[in-house]
Amino acid sequence: MDNNSPSINLVWLKRDLRLSDHHPLEAAEQSGLPYLIIYIIEPSMVHHPTTALRHLQFQYHSIQKMNQQLASFGRAIFLCYGEVIEVLKSIEEKFTIKNIFSYQESGLPETYTRDRAVLAYLNTKNIIWKEFQRDGVIRGIKDRKGWDKKWKKTLSAPVIVNKFSRQSITFSNPWPLPSALVTDLKSYPSSYQPPGTDIAYRYLHSFVEKRAENYSRHISKPMQSRTSCARISPYLAWGNLSNRQAWQYLQEAKSTSPHRRGIQGAMTRLKWRDHFIQKFENECQMAKRHLNRGYDNFPFIENEAQLQAWKEGRTGVPLVDACMQCLKTTGWINFRMRAMLVSFLTHHLLMDWRKASSHLAQLFLDYEPGIHYPQLQMQAGTTGYNTIRIYNPIKQQKEHDSEGVFVKQWLGDTYQLSPIIDVEKQIKEHRKLAWSWRDQPKVKSDLSRILKKHVR
Repeated sequence: MDNNSPSINLVWLKRDLRLSDHHPLEAAEQSGLPYLIIYIIEPSMVHHPTTALRHLQFQYHSIQKMNQQLASFGRAIFLCYGEVIEVLKSIEEKFTIKNIFSYQESGLPETYTRDRAVLAYLNTKNIIWKEFQRDGVIRGIKDRKGWDKKWKKTLSAPVIVNKFSRQSITFSNPWPLPSALVTDLKSYPSSYQPPGTDIAYRYLHSFVEKRAENYSRHISKPMQSRTSCARISPYLAWGNLSNRQAWQYLQEAKSTSPHRRGIQGAMTRLKWRDHFIQKFENECQMAKRHLNRGYDNFPFIENEAQLQAWKEGRTGVPLVDACMQCLKTTGWINFRMRAMLVSFLTHHLLMDWRKASSHLAQLFLDYEPGIHYPQLQMQAGTTGYNTIRIYNPIKQQKEHDSEGVFVKQWLGDTYQLSPIIDVEKQIKEHRKLAWSWRDQPKVKSDLSRILKKHVR
């Protein structure tokens, strides 16, 4: 950059792909300087083991919809393919960047390391980076005292009505997406939930109007939950919808709806969502290690053949395999079935939850690190304080898919019932070990730290 280059601000989008209730975009509009909106697809994250094409496709098509709306203002979101610092350096060759506005990201250890490097670089350039709080997740807290009250205050604050001025500067994107990647991104399977804020609100509307009626009755059933649940998780994960927008929409609908119980259930889970992301925000290393270090020496079993059978949906246990096949095709199954998949791997097969983490992350269209890792560890029992939940897949099918409708849909009539383990026998052997390990001195010694930091 030279002294004559025009001064601008940047809005750096991450998991906030919407044009409403958006603090960074509001700040850019109020700043008085021209600004550009950028979204950076980083090669290092594209190749990360948790990233799948379905995630990138959802992001890409969300941005295409946003650009359709921004076109009337002569604006666009610039999709850049490169590492963050390198992209910023290229922009600096033409402009003097004064401020960068973005949301805080409760992401992987890798994105945290990246953000620290970005901040160090920006400090050398005297560029101010303003990060806004994402939903009800608070950065830098030592414990959870007063968290619930602060969460309620944040979620009850007025939704931002974003306005846009016309873009007054021209910009030639120095980091365009590779053409081969664009080809892959443009394709979007119809079996996935379609992206976009408009679609998110459509799901909310149909939920409060009708689908919430059976929410509590069908939430645990793999087939019926596909319509009775709110189904807004992908839109929250990628930011098509803020938690506040969803919570206030449901809150308003609850006052007049005959389906108040179902709507309240969905609202409760919105709070659970921020609760678990807050855990991850406070200790993102749980993506790589056991939350309770007393499990570092737990006698996990290594069995590559069984692991592959679990990943490919050919364990011979019908509900386990049907859930995996459904996930591969649609990117979504309900909470209980997700818990059962993890339980089967970690308790029946006695494998380390880390064997499951990347595989499931790639399959979940609604993959959110802050939900993913705390939930994996809770289901695996490696927190040291959560109740150990061991889901018997045979019992689960009898209770929640007794007619086999879900299993038949996803496994067909040629499915071979030949389990890789004796389900009942295996869990009897492993249940005792799971519970007795809690008496290990190291598990107990780490428990006080965990309770103080993570439990409300």
